[in-house]
Amino acid sequence: MSDPAPDLRSFLELVARTRRADYVEVTREVSPRYETAAILTALEAKRRSPLLVFRNVTGTHLPVVTNVGGSMGRLALALGCALPEVGARFEQAAAHRHPPVETTDAPVHEVVLRGSDVDLGFLPSLVYHADDTDRPYLTAAMVVARDPHSGVQNLSYHRMMIAGPTTTGIYMEPGRHLHGIHQAHVALGRPMPIAVVLGVHPAITLGALYAGRADEDEYEIIGGLLGQPLPVTRTVTGTNLLVPAAAEIVLEGAVSIDETIPEGPFGEFTGYGTGPTRTPVFHVEAITHRTQPYFQDIVSGNMEHLLLSLPALEHRTLRDARAVAPGVRRIALPAPLTAIVSLAKQDDDEPRRVIEALLGDIYAKHVIIVDADVDPSDLREVMVAIALQTQADTKVHVFPDRQGTPLDPSAPTERGRTAKMGIDATRPLAPARAVTRNRIPPEVLDSIDLAQVLGRK
Repeated sequence: MSDPAPDLRSFLELVARTRRADYVEVTREVSPRYETAAILTALEAKRRSPLLVFRNVTGTHLPVVTNVGGSMGRLALALGCALPEVGARFEQAAAHRHPPVETTDAPVHEVVLRGSDVDLGFLPSLVYHADDTDRPYLTAAMVVARDPHSGVQNLSYHRMMIAGPTTTGIYMEPGRHLHGIHQAHVALGRPMPIAVVLGVHPAITLGALYAGRADEDEYEIIGGLLGQPLPVTRTVTGTNLLVPAAAEIVLEGAVSIDETIPEGPFGEFTGYGTGPTRTPVFHVEAITHRTQPYFQDIVSGNMEHLLLSLPALEHRTLRDARAVAPGVRRIALPAPLTAIVSLAKQDDDEPRRVIEALLGDIYAKHVIIVDADVDPSDLREVMVAIALQTQADTKVHVFPDRQGTPLDPSAPTERGRTAKMGIDATRPLAPARAVTRNRIPPEVLDSIDLAQVLGRK
């Protein structure tokens, strides 16, 4: 018999029991306007990033949980592996998938609200940044939708602005899977049914962020990460969408194909807001939740927002780079929209091929290729490689008017069209002149006794 599927509550208990310094409960009353975000920001300024449970948030009876995935150590804990093995766990999950298993034993259906009982006002009214709109947001909203043509379900995370008791705006980036599913519903002339899941185990979040083909079911990746099928249950509104049976809260309804509302500004993962926009309207028809549910939150632009997507992005970047260059060794993602790739190249044109392959993604804007003996996570080594191996007129490649993300603050318009750049910082296979790298003979270097040199013996 397989173990019970982990949920948010079991993970909170695990962290509180095994990583006491990583678990902080705030029992005093805090404001949902800026204060929860301010507490986390102040902690991160002190190089601390604990999981936070706010027990007394003004205006709601729900405890607010934030920064669940705010450290790589906690993500490793959630996956049951050592910290250096997180990337490998994604490789294993993609290779050994477990389809979800349907169940009617669903804690998320302990409370079912429909009709006049539906009111988003029971949720915390969280506002994060001084220049954000005054409307509260759902930031840890995992959206479940089904492609009307293939029938495959899609899981993805989207910001949602609460606009009224039964409505939100939903931001969907062009070029991503949910936007494509919505466009398919537009072509069919009917609203897009969705379920919005709030409050899940971090392994579910990581699997939902998996970047695969549109015909891949992220629930199977989640099963691979868990090492067992995830129990799911059908929505109560008859849409036949499947949601995690042990989720804390689920909102069910449909996204309009012709109704939009002003949304934003909202400070995003880049650390910047990009002004107001218009987004489709999500009409909530039912709310289901566990008895005394937790409300899960992600403070936009802080550590959790950046870390949660890293394992999936690293897996995708490594996969796409190796598809065109088997000599790719490692990758690093040191900043938003930036990838550094170490490569044992087979020909001098290979770095450009890797650059072009990676820049096809909307979340890739700058790609740097270094040699295999350069650590891509060591920015000093990377900058030395750029300075000493790159001629700007031949090894810096600029691609104008490519599709990027509208969340890039430098993009000139809301459409997200942008210029992208690749830098080939690798040594030529056949140098034009003799160049050698400074090195001490290994036998001499190994013979040095630093303790004796420093007078400590």
